[in-house]
Amino acid sequence: MVVRFGGRNPRAEQWTKEHVGKLITEIVSDQRVLIRNEILRGLEAGDSANKVALNLMGRVNRLTGRREGGLLGLTSVQSGHVSSAHDQLTSRDPSKLGDYLGRVRRDKRFDHLVKKAIKTGKPIPGDGVDRMVARYSDRLLALRAETVARNETLSALHASQSEAIQQLIDDGKLQPDQITKIWGATGDLRTRDTHRSMDKQSAKWGRPFVSPSGAMMQHPHDLSLGAPLEETIQCRCFMQVNIDFLRR
Repeated sequence: MVVRFGGRNPRAEQWTKEHVGKLITEIVSDQRVLIRNEILRGLEAGDSANKVALNLMGRVNRLTGRREGGLLGLTSVQSGHVSSAHDQLTSRDPSKLGDYLGRVRRDKRFDHLVKKAIKTGKPIPGDGVDRMVARYSDRLLALRAETVARNETLSALHASQSEAIQQLIDDGKLQPDQITKIWGATGDLRTRDTHRSMDKQSAKWGRPFVSPSGAMMQHPHDLSLGAPLEETIQCRCFMQVNIDFLRR
């Protein structure tokens, strides 16, 4: 049986307008519209989340070395991280310079400058600090863009899967009691403990999956039943749908 999602269905269009871009914080309304349109364009074109992320954060101009054309900027928290990184790099305090080396998103190609400053007690040259801070800022921006693109894209795809089934039910081609959905967890160390324990949990259509935390979700990334962001952000789970065609 071939299941197709009717994207022009009024309910599907309304879901897209209301939900895509909803979780993106610290942007103004016109930016939200631009970002929503870019994510929708990527979904329609079948672009990967990584390609959508590049469009959101912009690309580096090889002539100027600066990132251009992005729709997203750093959050206030990330801007604070950039400022504190700058303070660490301009400090002659070995402990503060050492703290910079603990930043996961730093560009490790410049680590030798930091280690030299720690060893000699001489400050890092100003142009070196500028390049290191710029690269650190770029990597934080990339992190935000990747997170937004991945979460928004997967959220839309999971919702469209559910919408496709619901459209078949509305058209009388399936009955809810024919459908069983099964939660699938990605089995690696990055998977949440709650989602790992939900692996292979089943539910009849219309009934939610229930996390050990008490959160209820109709599908991965679902927020409609009040699940907290801790259960959805960066989630890589999937939903399998089984249909009993002999039961009518």
